Amino acid sequence: MKQANKDRFHSNTMASSYDKICQLLVPGYDFMQNTLIDILKYEKLEKIILLDLGAGSGILIEKVLKEFPDSTCYYLDYSDEFTNLAKMKLKEYENRVTYIKSDFCGDWESQIKEKPNVITSMSAIHHLSNKNKKNLYKKCYNILEENGWFFNIDEMKTINEDAYLRSLYHRIYHAENQKNIVSEDLKGAYKGYMEKIGDWKKRNVDNINLPKQEGDDIHESFLIQLNWLNDAGFKETDLYCKLFLLCMIGGKKI
Repeated sequence: MKQANKDRFHSNTMASSYDKICQLLVPGYDFMQNTLIDILKYEKLEKIILLDLGAGSGILIEKVLKEFPDSTCYYLDYSDEFTNLAKMKLKEYENRVTYIKSDFCGDWESQIKEKPNVITSMSAIHHLSNKNKKNLYKKCYNILEENGWFFNIDEMKTINEDAYLRSLYHRIYHAENQKNIVSEDLKGAYKGYMEKIGDWKKRNVDNINLPKQEGDDIHESFLIQLNWLNDAGFKETDLYCKLFLLCMIGGKKI
């Protein structure tokens, strides 16, 4: 049975709803991003050149640009709708952001003029097949500057299958539980997001045993993905954060 609906990312409604409401409805969203920012501060990088893969509406890039005034960023995404939204959000930083339209399997490396010393991704890589995940990790290692960092914040399986299933239900529970605290001006965005959550539940819970294809939510264990980072050449690899389904793994190029 076909599951993937790749057009779901090419919708102005989807882009706008996700941008307005994701920090409230995705458990751990800000916590993960803020932890990443703290790690970068601790590393005391002289100048951050960030590449954000699947950058969406630019929420993470905006945080980096605000926290690190000398930073520059590469924004990579294949959705025109999300890119247009990001350009509006990041307008005051437009001279510090380079936009690249590509999917992860495209030749986006040829458009990188200055090697990044930080590569990030959030809630995007899990749409790739496992083969393409591994290929992307290697591609990131190769293009990363020496002593640079790679971080992937994403939906991942945990150690046990029953715990993984619980984490799927928690994602739905958390979103539904925010209904009564969503402000009036966000009611429309909440409704739009919850329609997508219904599709997400169908793909990941109701059809959990159906085979996955590129574009689906292809959740893989964080342990396996840490091994892939090691195989790609990364050092100091670790699970830096975890909250139910959302995990942040990363490593350094030494």
